[in-house]
Amino acid sequence: MKKIKKSPIEYILFDMDGTIVDTELTAALAVQKVFAEWNIQVDPNDANYITGRTWESAFQFLFKKYPIPVSYEAAGEACLNRYREALHNDLKVVPGSIAAIQSLSQRFPLGLVSGSGRNEILWILKKLGVDSQFRVILGAEDYSRSKPHPDGYQKALNFFKAEPKNCLVFEDSVAGINSALSAGLWVVAITSTNHFKQKIEGAHLEIHDLTEVTENWIEQLPFG
Repeated sequence: MKKIKKSPIEYILFDMDGTIVDTELTAALAVQKVFAEWNIQVDPNDANYITGRTWESAFQFLFKKYPIPVSYEAAGEACLNRYREALHNDLKVVPGSIAAIQSLSQRFPLGLVSGSGRNEILWILKKLGVDSQFRVILGAEDYSRSKPHPDGYQKALNFFKAEPKNCLVFEDSVAGINSALSAGLWVVAITSTNHFKQKIEGAHLEIHDLTEVTENWIEQLPFG
């Protein structure tokens, strides 16, 4: 009888924006609207660079590229306020994300590593009713360098005292995927939120959304 190979996955990490909630397009539109008020047209291709990174990293790129008429601090606050307003008006949830988090948390320790700020993260997770499912939540304030650097995921691994080969992460962006790969993790990419046609082929597996993700689905993954 052929022996069934056991999955090596013992811990699961999630990105948030574009993975649990479909917010990458919302963020890009918020920036475009603020810049339009300054009569600045943002190049749509900029989204390919900033998606998946922290707001600080995105602002450093945008505010150096375009002649904004206010201070960096004021510009950043204007963009974030517009983004938060959009989230409160229409928070789009990635199909299956809530059920997947609730299901997987019964079997696996879960962590979240996001480029968003802690205030936005906690507001979103509480609104979805899944904030208590995560053992560790890391936002932009909690690690030194933005994705695609591995800092955030390495910190999560250290928290769990986990080996990279035993950890799976759900991501959506090139920056996020590269961050997870650099940390040595198994990476599953969500494709339904890839609004900017990023090349996410570097992930070990691609899925449309989280609808089919369960404990059994994890156990059947061809990793290891």
